[in-house]
Amino acid sequence: MDIAARKARAAERIDSRGPELERLSLAIHERPELAFEERFAAGTLADYVERAGAKVTRGAGGLETAFVSEIGSGRPVVALCAEYDALPGVGHACGHNVMGTGAVGAFLAVRDALDGLAGTLRLIGCPAEERGNGKVVLIDAGVFKDVDAALMYHAGDHDELDPLMLALSHVEIEMIGKAAHAAGEPHSGVNALDGLLLGFSAVSALRLVIRSDSRVHGIITDGGQAPNIIPEHTAARLMVRSPDNAYLAELRQRVEACFQGAATATGCELRATWRETTEGVTTNAVLADAFAANAKALGRTMGPRRAAAPLGSTDMGNVSTVVPSIHPILAITDQPTPGHSHAFASAAATPQALAAMRFGAKALAHTALDVLADPGIAKRAWERHNGRR
Repeated sequence: MDIAARKARAAERIDSRGPELERLSLAIHERPELAFEERFAAGTLADYVERAGAKVTRGAGGLETAFVSEIGSGRPVVALCAEYDALPGVGHACGHNVMGTGAVGAFLAVRDALDGLAGTLRLIGCPAEERGNGKVVLIDAGVFKDVDAALMYHAGDHDELDPLMLALSHVEIEMIGKAAHAAGEPHSGVNALDGLLLGFSAVSALRLVIRSDSRVHGIITDGGQAPNIIPEHTAARLMVRSPDNAYLAELRQRVEACFQGAATATGCELRATWRETTEGVTTNAVLADAFAANAKALGRTMGPRRAAAPLGSTDMGNVSTVVPSIHPILAITDQPTPGHSHAFASAAATPQALAAMRFGAKALAHTALDVLADPGIAKRAWERHNGRR
């Protein structure tokens, strides 16, 4: 069977499974789950893959809500990444319900079109993209260690082949003060809330003088216990982002200095704990060209990177530093709709989003078939890979 016939078979299989995939996507959309808690989503997708006749390993990499299914053997190894976690308060406002289900549809379609092709196709159920960097845990556990091409797409409000995804560091800020009666003896206390708010004010001033492609933003997670008690403990969580790893390191120091200065000014003690780092996405040109050609053949032209328009951060960036990867954007709506909003969550359950899910599954499946049918693609992808092996 030639590659065109394999792609036609894969597309037919996605269309035949279309109603089932749509029901899966909508069911996941109706039950949004946060990072590392995606028991319904992961279980529903894994169950579907098993019912289709593929073996599933649950709890992959030591993560309860991760799973892996694999068919074939040998090289090249193509990984399809499925995401399915949601956001607090706004549910599936990043469209992971269509992305995870689309990856499952692509996996089963390629399985049905392999027909003797050498190589390995691996479906990786990836929890905790929104917070927790689940893919980093899976990298450390060896789930990506032999992968030659890692493929996924992301939902958006436009089509973009090589989006600017920022490197990201999380920091937990604590201000330690001293409690006292806020009316009777305020002079006996050290106000940890004043220290925290002064630090946020300094960060706001910092935003005016940092690079336009970088971001600092956060929330207060503990503002004190009662208004008549001088707060002795306050806390915040911030994200620091930049497309430039060196500049990100510099920006981290400057953000911490904002809070250290505020602590000194108010007499508080600062505790700053830097958490997981998400690396910027490095799009592999060879794999991106293959995806773009398949998307065009299916009826959509992928747009280029939009200048100075970062879309956020993803732990797919960490994957892209260790293996050749792509992370294109596919529109699920034709209206400008910001991600992580209630409007985007609503868009992720529309007929247009479900149609985009089918399209994305086909584009992923066809790109995976290209890599499996032509080992030279994986070789060229590694030659163009500028991350770390």
